[in-house]
Amino acid sequence: MAKYKILALPVDGRPVTREQVQMVARIAGCEVLCPPVASLGHFRESADRDLLKNWIAQHVDAVDGFIFSLDMLVYGGLVPSRFIEDGQDALRARLGLLGELKAGYPDKPLYGFSATMRMSNNNENEEEKRYWSQYGKDIWAWSYHSDRHACAGDAQDQELAETARNRIPAEIQQDYLNTRARNFAITREVLALVERGTIDRLILPQDDTAEYGFNIAERRKLQQWVVERELNESVLIYPGADEVIYTLLVHQLQTLEHRNGVSAPALRIALRPHHAAALNAMVARYEDRPVMESIRCQIHAAGAELVADEASADVVIAVHCRGAKQGDWAMQYPLAEDLGLDAQWVAQLKQDLKDKRRPVALLDLAYANGGDPELLSALENSAEAGLAALQAYSGWNTASNSIGSLVAQLCAATNELRAGRQGAHNQHLLATRLLDDYLYQSRLRQTLRAEQRDQGLADGDTQTLEQVYVATARQWLARQRFNTVSLEGVYFPWHRSFEIGLRTSLATTETVEAAV
Repeated sequence: MAKYKILALPVDGRPVTREQVQMVARIAGCEVLCPPVASLGHFRESADRDLLKNWIAQHVDAVDGFIFSLDMLVYGGLVPSRFIEDGQDALRARLGLLGELKAGYPDKPLYGFSATMRMSNNNENEEEKRYWSQYGKDIWAWSYHSDRHACAGDAQDQELAETARNRIPAEIQQDYLNTRARNFAITREVLALVERGTIDRLILPQDDTAEYGFNIAERRKLQQWVVERELNESVLIYPGADEVIYTLLVHQLQTLEHRNGVSAPALRIALRPHHAAALNAMVARYEDRPVMESIRCQIHAAGAELVADEASADVVIAVHCRGAKQGDWAMQYPLAEDLGLDAQWVAQLKQDLKDKRRPVALLDLAYANGGDPELLSALENSAEAGLAALQAYSGWNTASNSIGSLVAQLCAATNELRAGRQGAHNQHLLATRLLDDYLYQSRLRQTLRAEQRDQGLADGDTQTLEQVYVATARQWLARQRFNTVSLEGVYFPWHRSFEIGLRTSLATTETVEAAV
């Protein structure tokens, strides 16, 4: 029986934003109730928000707390939030459900998150308004240089902004600004709900951003609003998006424990940086601040504690990079510099996996959109216990996606870590992340895409995916001693090769004892 049940609306129905959040809850002996995948929309298709409201009403009595993607509640999903045509009044009305829930269930914590509308520096329109395919880079340049000029007063930025803006038709400029203004107004309404006590905790992640831009100007205004109203303890603003539901989940579980008189100390985390100087200088791709600041923000958001000394930590996060700038597997951006693998750092990590005296997780930030195959190969080929000896792993999409999901997994496993054991549910999620972030994203995705091109197939061909992936993945699981995890199949949740879904299962729910 679950210790706590949480009702959650994810940003969409992908496994990484729904099923894997439920896997985190199971590590902690809890349950997350989510709507069926079919009711969460599909990619550009928004969810039926009235149907979701009815689903929520059916389950409110049976749960201990609520976590809402406000993008799902209001717009029908994160991707639709960027182009759905609903007017501001109709969208604002969707927020009324939150007040009803707080009035009816005042003792149940209600958490929310809503991403600031992103700025993508490309001409890809899969997740944007259709005109992004022609004007995306120009809109980004107009946004970036306008804001940089406003902050720094550089005349060259003003010229670059005007040049980019003049390439964009006036009606598209106005449409884009109107959409941003509408969404920003909704976010202000959400902040007002925090001020009134309707929302107990709110995270406003910055999705796909840079140091300057229309979105960053909005962030500064939101931060000012938070400071002026003394909401700093209730509202957090930092880079990220898809992983926020993970951090809110583990924070809410801690809140419920405290309310029930359980006062265990926060999980203590120490960092072990690879190429420390490079990490300190790194601003991850698609983010607006030093990656070490993002790590501190995510640890705080999850309710954990960052400590300086490994000896006093419950778990060590080995933070991997190859230089001060990430590569990107999905976009095929190579490393700008490559410091290689530091032999002493890798040897220490191998020793930890071998003797299991210290719990260690691996945060893989060398590349965006996938792990570092050179490092993982070195570890899997030498560690007697294989990569299954890790407590957690993440190399998922953006740096903040990786950081938040990994920290949340560790927080969910706090009791196991302190008891010196590793649970089967934690092994299940560890295997899933390695099968995705490492085996697929960095090793097999480009092979798959090449096969599709060679055969003249559209991107997202499922048969090609099965041929390229399944047998290799099953063999890999066996070699790495994931003896309780089985792979039944693989699929494309959004019918494209960027992300996959994994059908996996546990052979047993018994705890796998392992000295750490």
